[in-house]
Amino acid sequence: MRRSFIGVVALIALSLVAAACSSDEGERLIAIRASVDPAVGDERFLFAVNEIDGTRRGSPDEVVTVEAKALDAPDSVFEVEADFLWMVPGSIGLYRAAIPFDRPGQWEIDFSVSTGEPTQPFLVLVNEQPATIAEGDEAPRVATPTLATTDPEDLTTDSPIHEPFYVLSLDEALDNGKKTVAIFATPAFCTSAACGPMMRQTKEISAAYPDVNWVHVEVYEGFNDDGFAPDLEHLAPAVVEYRLPSEPWIFVMDETGTVVSRIEGVLADGELEAFLDA
Repeated sequence: MRRSFIGVVALIALSLVAAACSSDEGERLIAIRASVDPAVGDERFLFAVNEIDGTRRGSPDEVVTVEAKALDAPDSVFEVEADFLWMVPGSIGLYRAAIPFDRPGQWEIDFSVSTGEPTQPFLVLVNEQPATIAEGDEAPRVATPTLATTDPEDLTTDSPIHEPFYVLSLDEALDNGKKTVAIFATPAFCTSAACGPMMRQTKEISAAYPDVNWVHVEVYEGFNDDGFAPDLEHLAPAVVEYRLPSEPWIFVMDETGTVVSRIEGVLADGELEAFLDA
């Protein structure tokens, strides 16, 4: 875990370089995977579409179709149309494809765009098990700071502070017999630019679900201390226990504290509500 955040930054950088270097002159569009923890199962796979010069592409008007196949089973191809999810509405977003990875190993992901422009396939390593706490696991009971224990300015880098997210410690929430939503995000130090948007979405959604426990976990501790740096030594204990390889993440737990969903990066409209209404 303590190597994972640095590893993700390196992985994204290498992905950009490798995709650009492997593209022929006529292949204008490349995909940069945004999902950092793909594993066997029905995967919520996120990726961005870029031009070779780095210009971000993508909108609800540019329909993307994905073909996925394991390299050791090339005759079995899964095809699905990807959804486009705004990260910053009207500005930047990601594509989401529901891919049923049925085996670990290297998978080739090819995609086509409704504009007809040529594209470049890319490879994804699918693990047998996710790095994070998985769906079906019992969620770790970890004490997290609350308004009762910590000054508001030391609780979160989100501004303004949304006080209902800091009433219960995560361990208390998981043991009170209600559904729990844990949001792991650091708006001030986010490497993905998705933390702020996810915090805004969850704050809006939470108003309609007052009987659900809502707990925000700031990714780093000591962010107001002199000499602070957003590094591995300052990771919050809950981030370590949940084995997060990136940020932001949402974990949804049922009334028994069992993980029923893990959502990385960006929320689709109605996606979180579907689990809360189940």
